[in-house]
Amino acid sequence: MKAIQYILRAGVACFCAAVALTSCNKDPEYYEPVSYPDEMHVACSVTDITLNKAQAKENAITLTWSSIHSPLSADDSISYMVCFYSASDKEQKSDYIETTETTLTLTHDELNSIVARWVLPGNEIKVTAQVLGVVHNEYTYVKPEISTVDFTVVGYEKYPPYLYLHIVEDGTAKPELKMEQRQLGTGIYEVTVPNLTICDYYFTTVSQAAYPSYEKAEDGSLKYVESGDATNPNYSMFTNEEIGSRTFIVDVNTEYNDCRVLDFIQLPTPGQIWIVGDGTSVGWNPNNANGKMEMVGSAREPYIYAWTGEFVAGKEFKIGLGTDYSGLFFFAPEANLDPLTDHRLAEPRLQDQGGDMKWVPSVSGKYTLKLYLLRSDLHTSFEPAE
Repeated sequence: MKAIQYILRAGVACFCAAVALTSCNKDPEYYEPVSYPDEMHVACSVTDITLNKAQAKENAITLTWSSIHSPLSADDSISYMVCFYSASDKEQKSDYIETTETTLTLTHDELNSIVARWVLPGNEIKVTAQVLGVVHNEYTYVKPEISTVDFTVVGYEKYPPYLYLHIVEDGTAKPELKMEQRQLGTGIYEVTVPNLTICDYYFTTVSQAAYPSYEKAEDGSLKYVESGDATNPNYSMFTNEEIGSRTFIVDVNTEYNDCRVLDFIQLPTPGQIWIVGDGTSVGWNPNNANGKMEMVGSAREPYIYAWTGEFVAGKEFKIGLGTDYSGLFFFAPEANLDPLTDHRLAEPRLQDQGGDMKWVPSVSGKYTLKLYLLRSDLHTSFEPAE
């Protein structure tokens, strides 16, 4: 009898285990958020427009749309998020503008500032305006309703395509240097001078021309001078006391209107700065696309790079420049440095110029590692990421 009971109990246990396995293998059931078709039907006041600098403060376009479905409950609210992007390249996208109204108007200056980062002045571009209708509900997620409309824009020149740096050394003018905008349409220009000496300098907006110019105002800011005696210009020049490789960054936007001479590490070629090591999810695969660090500073701060990914506690990593292991690397100033607590950063060097000293994180998880490449303030940051 006892033998029969043991056999029955074993059979029941096996049956229960089988049921558990079956339920574990069952396809998961996902919650499907509520979504609505486009009932906003956004419309634009124009189908094409040529923007005019003389009308900068005047209204250029107005978007209008219908309200989305009624909120799910009396406590819900609705807002709208509006953005613009190039119809041919959705990566070229503006920031979102949030509103609770069902209309949005942009001036000539506001719209020009958006498209100027995508196309040169005077060139036509097709733009898509996108409206997201968002329901704010404390307990239930409702998919935003989406509505789009296309229109065509021709922008004007708010900022000259280039500036030209003029250096005067011991009273002698050196050949001018062309300054480019790292990001089109920002009004922020830069150029690196490899062997800068003590000198005076100023800027012009046209090559081989005396005016228009940017000179030094009494308060030290930039002063725009439209015209003057081109045969005998009397520039108010800036003075430089720096020596060595330096980068000039000029910002002609009203809120800054300044020139800075910065000493930062020669910036890596885009796409050729990468993290590597078994202390990251990238592993030891050099120049892996998943390990590429991106320039994340603004156009005023082009010396900040970052990588977000999974880090592994107790394992090593370093940062490569170039395309393989034969090039320069950013190393920790000491072996096994914890990036979470010690934010020092050594200048890039070859491995045999000081040892293969790597970082070793004390934590595992998703983090953002940033490099700040100003030579006077070389450091890192290491922060949790979502």
